[in-house]
Amino acid sequence: MKKLFFLLACVAMSVLSMAQVNQLVWANGRLLYGSPITNVDSLTYDESAGMDTLLLPRVLMKEVHDTVYVTQVIHDTVYVETDCGEDTPSAGIGVFSVSADKQVTFSPGNLQYHPTNDEWRFAENQTDYIGNANRNISPTYNGWLDLFGWSTSATNFGVSTSYYTSDYSGSFVDWGTNKIGKYAPNTWRTLTKDEWKYILETRPNASSLKGVAQVNGVNGLIFLPDNWVCPSGVTFTSGFYSNQSVEAYRQYQVFTAEQWAKLETLGAIFLPASGWRGSSLVGGVQYCYKYWSATEYYSYGAICLSTVPNGAIVGYTNRSSGYSVRLVRDLQ
Repeated sequence: MKKLFFLLACVAMSVLSMAQVNQLVWANGRLLYGSPITNVDSLTYDESAGMDTLLLPRVLMKEVHDTVYVTQVIHDTVYVETDCGEDTPSAGIGVFSVSADKQVTFSPGNLQYHPTNDEWRFAENQTDYIGNANRNISPTYNGWLDLFGWSTSATNFGVSTSYYTSDYSGSFVDWGTNKIGKYAPNTWRTLTKDEWKYILETRPNASSLKGVAQVNGVNGLIFLPDNWVCPSGVTFTSGFYSNQSVEAYRQYQVFTAEQWAKLETLGAIFLPASGWRGSSLVGGVQYCYKYWSATEYYSYGAICLSTVPNGAIVGYTNRSSGYSVRLVRDLQ
């Protein structure tokens, strides 16, 4: 049975060059492999079975000698069952509990917007951020932005330089309602206040699954997935600096690009310290991380995940503040 898990993982890796559609493969309730595998449409289904039967390509069936049963297909995620009864560590895409009965995966990078093209995308890498170029924000700016005011019907998803809270009035409009890169509208969503707090403080072993670091020269906050297994040759130190500074991240712990690749492959999430924006002024780049939630705070504010001198909190701020956005996708 262990051989089956190994072979299925090899199957996923062997077709990496055949397509770039991200498929998350689950077996027996656990993530089996999260790297890109072949498009679901290129596989064969048997709808006469009690549940759809997902047959591996014939050339691979000779190796596996087994049938994989599809239980659900949601967005790009394929949920399967196999005869193998053993769990395997999560790989590729991290699984994060946001309540006692709900899990999510994070987007591959921070949200970015191009005003001239009216185009949304995710940063190519988790360590990517726009930084000081956000000062160019305007409806006609011909470049990418990633610091937004809180999104309501009164603004274009927070792409505004106004200081006035009245210009951000109304109910929250989720950034995930947009088409983002290849993803259809409503594939992704913004975490609520309670969900950020659950990841940060409440989920089992929460204190051991977070920590600040410098990753390949970029400061930020790392969250580890629920069922974390640290890779060999890498040591992760949970926790925070005692006094906040640009240097404090590096002094706490450093990961090279190679070391981070190992953590990321096992589902680690990195939130870069991409700073904040007030109107056209940008500050705190590589000093602080501030990420929006979907939860309002009375009529003038909203809740965010934010840096504090010795850690991170879920607190409130003015809606006109320009903060980062990291979206998630529900697993079930």
